[in-house]
Amino acid sequence: MRLKVDLLPGQDYADVVILVDVLRATTAAPILLERAGLYVTPSLRAARAVAAQHDLLLAGERDGLPPEGFNYSASPDDLRRARLGDRDVVLTTENGPRALAHVASAKHVLLGSFYNARAVTDAALRLATDEIAIVCSGMRGEEAIEDIVCAGFLARRVVKQGEGRGVEPRERVRLAQTLLRAFADPQEALAQSESGQLLMRLGLHEDLAVASLISHSDAVPRLARAFDVEGHPVYAFEDVGRGAPSSRAAPQETA
Repeated sequence: MRLKVDLLPGQDYADVVILVDVLRATTAAPILLERAGLYVTPSLRAARAVAAQHDLLLAGERDGLPPEGFNYSASPDDLRRARLGDRDVVLTTENGPRALAHVASAKHVLLGSFYNARAVTDAALRLATDEIAIVCSGMRGEEAIEDIVCAGFLARRVVKQGEGRGVEPRERVRLAQTLLRAFADPQEALAQSESGQLLMRLGLHEDLAVASLISHSDAVPRLARAFDVEGHPVYAFEDVGRGAPSSRAAPQETA
């Protein structure tokens, strides 16, 4: 089974993709999916429309801050403490949701980070037949240190847990693992990244601490379906972590 890392989203993904946007979409996603159904979209307009249609809570960011009228930001630290009640959530951020368009045709699209590392790699190995592609979302079209380091971490775990399955790492797997070894702690990589620097300027230091936690969630968001709202894609996710309750899925959209 092939194992590859893409430093930015590519194309032609056929089997399993683990999409990584550590700061902050794919860290926030399992936190939300533990307690609510989850939609993800790159569009503020679509987020507001689908939230109104389904009575959803709005969570998200632009330039690190929550847009006007949103219930919550995309802060993993804030979302861990948020009181969601029985309402589901639509999440919009700037990088990870845009990257979904590049990988949505894969058989299985999972959202991964340090925060759900064990669960997402276990799920990927359980679901894959030919290939696992760990895809970094990047930041505004450029490579992101934090995503590459996380990809190296996830790849290392796939190789270790996939012993006996003939896992064949490609060259960029080794590149990502080399960058991983340059940091004694994941939080160092996050702090040195462009996204991390932005969050620290905004006083959101705790987001870096939460995003660097290892395997604190068993939730594994998997793309269940996609549809258009206001001319923009909206992606509904379900939880395929082991032992996930069947209720943790975004509700069906209406016409």
